Amino acid sequence: MTEPSGGIPDTGPLNYRLWLPRWDTHNGRLRTRLQVTTMGLTQINEGTTECMTAILEELGQPEAKNVTWSCERYRTPYFSDFTDAEAWEDRLAMAWSVTIETDNDVDPEDGGSHDPGPHGSHAHDSTFADEDEDWERTRERVIVIAGRGYGPEIDAAPLEEIDGVRSADTGVFEGMVALDLGELDFPEALPKVEAVVARCQELGLPTTWGR
Repeated sequence: MTEPSGGIPDTGPLNYRLWLPRWDTHNGRLRTRLQVTTMGLTQINEGTTECMTAILEELGQPEAKNVTWSCERYRTPYFSDFTDAEAWEDRLAMAWSVTIETDNDVDPEDGGSHDPGPHGSHAHDSTFADEDEDWERTRERVIVIAGRGYGPEIDAAPLEEIDGVRSADTGVFEGMVALDLGELDFPEALPKVEAVVARCQELGLPTTWGR
């Protein structure tokens, strides 16, 4: 068995990319919060113990016990590889905010990788049924992620005043902010998202991971 870059055993095609992992303790349990995007083959639905355990192992935490988790789907320009595409689905990458908790007394600083990613993942969610409607929704929650990983602390106050922004979370990753725009109807809502992106860029905050 070979290991590609990142030290992940090559067990077949990658299903996900793992981004912005954070580690802390919550109610005495090791907690991991991260963002997940699809490689175009599968999505995350309800998740399974096997799926979440594999994600933790790929992030450098192989000793997961009594795993619990939550997953929330959204769209964001930050993880898109095609921000100038004509189709809104390509401009706004499909993503999931995933929180995993496990019984483990390890120091969160040593819990696993702190690299913002992307980290390749062979995990698979067997609860995903691959129905057409799973790919073709036109009403989606949108989160605009902005900033640079491990960059300077961001002042959320002026960002919360941007038209269309419901809340700003500076805990998404050090030096970054997540602006929640709520659920929007597409393609009509694309200009609203673009206006928020433009304002972030005016403030010097990149809104795409590769830039």
